[in-house]
Amino acid sequence: MEFRHPIVAAPMAGGPSSNELARAVASTGALGFLGGGNKTAARVAEDYRSVAASGDVGVNLFVPDAANTAVDVAKSQQGRAEKLAAFREELLPFAQRLGVELPTVEQAGADVSDDWEAKLEAAVEWPIVSFTFGLPGPELFQRLHESNTDVGVTVTSAAEARNAADHGADFLVVQGPEAGGHRSVHDPLGVPETLELAELLDAVHAVVDIPFVAAGGIMTPEDVHKVRAHGASAAAVGTALLLTDEAGSNALHRYMLRTDRSGITQLTRVFSGRVSRSLVNELMSLDAPAVYPEVNALTVPIKRAAIEARDPRSTHLFAGTGYLQARTGSAVEIIEWLASS
Repeated sequence: MEFRHPIVAAPMAGGPSSNELARAVASTGALGFLGGGNKTAARVAEDYRSVAASGDVGVNLFVPDAANTAVDVAKSQQGRAEKLAAFREELLPFAQRLGVELPTVEQAGADVSDDWEAKLEAAVEWPIVSFTFGLPGPELFQRLHESNTDVGVTVTSAAEARNAADHGADFLVVQGPEAGGHRSVHDPLGVPETLELAELLDAVHAVVDIPFVAAGGIMTPEDVHKVRAHGASAAAVGTALLLTDEAGSNALHRYMLRTDRSGITQLTRVFSGRVSRSLVNELMSLDAPAVYPEVNALTVPIKRAAIEARDPRSTHLFAGTGYLQARTGSAVEIIEWLASS
């Protein structure tokens, strides 16, 4: 795959990667992205149709455990229900404070597929698809290649990069520890790589010969120039777009990004069961099990109610390490500024 523009919009599921943001980014010649996680296949297909004429836009999909070749099924199932039950008990004071009911453990685990098969059927119509949260089998890459789809995989280590290339990936998104939101560690029980982005890019460059995009803490033209000097074909930006006019970031998230001047972010599993980076709040004091998407299902009522109540203590406030440099304004202006390196 050829990257004709130095900037890629990182897919941010859950709202920030709105259709409006994808259109604005694509209009500059950069690669826009839609976040397909936690949406139905029909909704993702409809969203793509609404932005397809804007320019280059990709669709990012979450890989469920059942399709993830990096999952040790027996290990991932060990004590799963008991861990979730204990975590649910820890969540009850937050739920009571916000006046919401939590799903039972059984309800939280009722549907863990994220409409995967239907999304794959729709994906043959999309020219660019990327996968996060794991590595599907080689047969899926072949299936998408038969429809002339370019397929990318988010990786967090050189070993993941090599495996993804071997499976048939056309490009990689190399995500460093500085990234906000979720880390795409392929093994959901795995410990995230701690190499800083520049070192990680060098490590990946040494083991693959396909294009890769750098992601994590990229906030300025100088950051873009640096990652390209380490072999990246383009720079993926997420936190840098959270305060743009077109982003679907909720009002509480925007307020906290503008007013929390501590500069401190931390990694946690509490919001979904997958490791993510956020501004620090009270909910992050809990110790969540590495069980996705059930932890996400348990916390959704709390997170949504906290956003509605403007309560920053109890919802995700995803942010990369460079969030203090996030700018307001139009996405077009910010993309053009970032590309000016």
